[in-house]
Amino acid sequence: MKIAFISDIHSNLEAFRAVLVEIDKENVSLIVNLGDLVGYNASPRECVDLVKQRQMISILGNHDRAAIEPKFAEGFNILAYQALVWSSKSLAPKHKRFLEDLEHTKTLWDRYLLFHGAPGNPAAYLSFLFQTKRAFNYMRKKTPGVRIGFFGHTHHRAVWQRDVRGKVSRLEMSHDDLLLDPEQMYLINPGSVGQPRQRQWKASYLIFSNEPQTIQFRSVAYDLHSAQTKIRTAQLPEYLAERLAEGI
Repeated sequence: MKIAFISDIHSNLEAFRAVLVEIDKENVSLIVNLGDLVGYNASPRECVDLVKQRQMISILGNHDRAAIEPKFAEGFNILAYQALVWSSKSLAPKHKRFLEDLEHTKTLWDRYLLFHGAPGNPAAYLSFLFQTKRAFNYMRKKTPGVRIGFFGHTHHRAVWQRDVRGKVSRLEMSHDDLLLDPEQMYLINPGSVGQPRQRQWKASYLIFSNEPQTIQFRSVAYDLHSAQTKIRTAQLPEYLAERLAEGI
């Protein structure tokens, strides 16, 4: 069985569609969206509609929450805030109801933990060692038996590992399949579909195979110019268009 993991689409319909075209070639059984459907880019309604149409499992991201809770959005930086105000006005009631119904954290088949930022908190980050240690401890206490968690939010691909001794480390990224050790625990981030921040502009996603358990990071080109044009037409901050090309 194969599962595709995507995250941080951020209203970038062009990138989202390009990723789905590639995923459809993989014969996956399920697509999991790890949050932040909206924000930054200019196609929030279309991206929500596409997730619903494809019947994906979806997790609530901090931008998703901010689009339906204006007070929460006030804590964002000015660029994110302006995009969220615009997104909130663009979303129809049906789109907001969909976002409202999303869970912060979800356990899939009692085997995989799904969340956006950190377990139980879509706004927290897993970027540093102490943060990932905390997340692994959460898994061991709250979801015993679950040894693999998938998350987003940072817009950076990442694989964190906790070995049987309790040592936590970040693994090097590879273009090859990574075989997961059944004795270890893992926290895995597929990177961002709609706003990658790895100094490259291509949309990022992940293919997970169950038997044996392997992961493969993928990237795909998309119509960057069209996505940028939509941002400018919507009169969103110019920097949001520029950063797409720079991958920052």
